[in-house]
Amino acid sequence: ELRDHVLGDIYHSQLIEIGAPDGTVQFTDNNQEAYFRTINNYQAFKNAQKDRRNVLYAGSNSGLLHAFSSETGNEEWAFLPPFLMGKLPTLINSRLDGAVDGFKGGTNAVFGVDGSPVVHDVFMKGLTPEGDVEGSASWHTILFVPFGRGGSGFSVLDVTNPIVKNGTGPLHMFTVYNDYINNTIYITDYEGKTESYPYTSGSAEIGNSL
Repeated sequence: ELRDHVLGDIYHSQLIEIGAPDGTVQFTDNNQEAYFRTINNYQAFKNAQKDRRNVLYAGSNSGLLHAFSSETGNEEWAFLPPFLMGKLPTLINSRLDGAVDGFKGGTNAVFGVDGSPVVHDVFMKGLTPEGDVEGSASWHTILFVPFGRGGSGFSVLDVTNPIVKNGTGPLHMFTVYNDYINNTIYITDYEGKTESYPYTSGSAEIGNSL
């Protein structure tokens, strides 16, 4: 079956809306996050991004994180985490071709990006709009995307510029995946390079925790 619109089911992933930065800079104690924002000029970041368009984010079981316009509901873009790419062939079920309602096809149900995205404005040395590492720290709107039942991993995106326009847009910072069968952590960085780190699992006595 050829469909006009294709969207995997959004199951456990909760919608999150991100618009202009709205963190408070009012503080009563220097241990508060608002104090940290104030001394690092968060207000200038708010002013620069005050007209940022509102975007809805959610993961789907087609393996994608989706970004929808809050105004129109149209999809702005979608992101496929590197380590979920291998799941896409498992969606295909050729035995269902022509077997649904007499002529339609069907797919296998799998978990993809099944976790709920989390957002926070972070002051750090991140990526420039061109995708290069910054020379000094600045404010960024960071989206943490857990895979949920789709796998033991997560992606981190910079959505400071949420719309793809004039050569800028959202940026993939890194993705982490835990292959707990083979005791290996895989990390793909912002340039698309993947490194692996083996580990051993075990236990320790509470007395050794110091």
